[in-house]
Amino acid sequence: MKTLFINLLVVLFPLMSVARAEPLLLDHIVAVIDDKIVLRSDVENKLRQELIGRRIDVRTVPQAELENMFNKVLENEIQRNLLLVRAREDSIEVDDEHVEESVRAQIRLIKEQFGAAAFAEELKKAGLTERQMRDNYREQIRNQYLEQSMYGLLVQQVSVSPRDIKEFQEKYRRGESNTVSLSHIFIEPAASIEQQDKIRPQAEAVLERIRAGEDFAALAKEYSQDPGSASQGGDLGFFGRGTMVPAFEDVAFSLKVGEVSDLVQSQFGFHIILVEEISGDQVRARHILFLLQKDEKIAQQKAMALYKQIQDGADFAELAREHSDFEQTAAHGGFLRNFPKSELPPEYADVVRALKPGEVSLPVKLEGGWNLFRINDDATALEQIAKEERLQELFREKLAETRAKLYVDVRLE
Repeated sequence: MKTLFINLLVVLFPLMSVARAEPLLLDHIVAVIDDKIVLRSDVENKLRQELIGRRIDVRTVPQAELENMFNKVLENEIQRNLLLVRAREDSIEVDDEHVEESVRAQIRLIKEQFGAAAFAEELKKAGLTERQMRDNYREQIRNQYLEQSMYGLLVQQVSVSPRDIKEFQEKYRRGESNTVSLSHIFIEPAASIEQQDKIRPQAEAVLERIRAGEDFAALAKEYSQDPGSASQGGDLGFFGRGTMVPAFEDVAFSLKVGEVSDLVQSQFGFHIILVEEISGDQVRARHILFLLQKDEKIAQQKAMALYKQIQDGADFAELAREHSDFEQTAAHGGFLRNFPKSELPPEYADVVRALKPGEVSLPVKLEGGWNLFRINDDATALEQIAKEERLQELFREKLAETRAKLYVDVRLE
């Protein structure tokens, strides 16, 4: 799962009009916060990006729901501006390099989820460039760091007693908490050994022809199974670090100009890479891709076997550390995060809502693989949620204080 939660449009072309083929409206101001304005196109751009990240086709969203989503994004924009004002008041700063690292990671994960060609097509349909998407993520991630920093300042004001935790535990187990602590084990489908053994010789044969002097671009047009670059002779253009999947990128940036790689295996298949130019921290490369088909059945069977082990008493966190294919959460025993119930990703909200604290779901196919979800109810998780809910209350109070001091005007028609 390359992004579980993991959360757009051409200026002057409102989302509702584009989606419904209605008469186009001119762009206009939808909110004013102090001396800052928010344009309708700004909000729609961010909504488009959110829909891409959630793999939702805007044409399938009912009008009423689309408008609700628009209003939520607008409120987030207002909150963002309030947050920036509050951060300045509290002299909070953000490390730009950390922000850029996170942006690169987010774009890479989305590309892994879609595939490079499908990702480019989604951007084209949404009327977005990759630079616009990066700028939007940069803004979102910066805000997340600001929130974290504010929480860090507020956390000193929060304490919960053993009695508070006991009362919260009863509330949580009755389903009355607004937050749920969630862990998962993710099993990503992979190509079978039999298929790898079948495709590898085909790729090696083409590699030998390249080493014997045949034209790389001509062979890419003939053999590459990457729909986005095959017709261009495998040309990927210039790209920087954090753009391609790690297995591909590590090799591409290790090659010299004119050098051809050995076979490189990624989650997509076998690649042959040729670096044509290096400019600063970017390279221009061609590749030939031999696709490997993922075996869904084997992944499902593995997930079911893990589910049975858990039902027989095996420790969920230990199994997650050993078997989950989502490295970021596996290292933490499968812990995803604490979710406000209203913000559960729609892809698996129904699954999570059907579970009681402590329960584990049957394998669910989501986000490109099979997942086991668990609602955590141990003392550590409950104490953390209790503190987080109090922190969120304080956070809202601080932003409300800031909002009361500023001019805020929402101009929805």
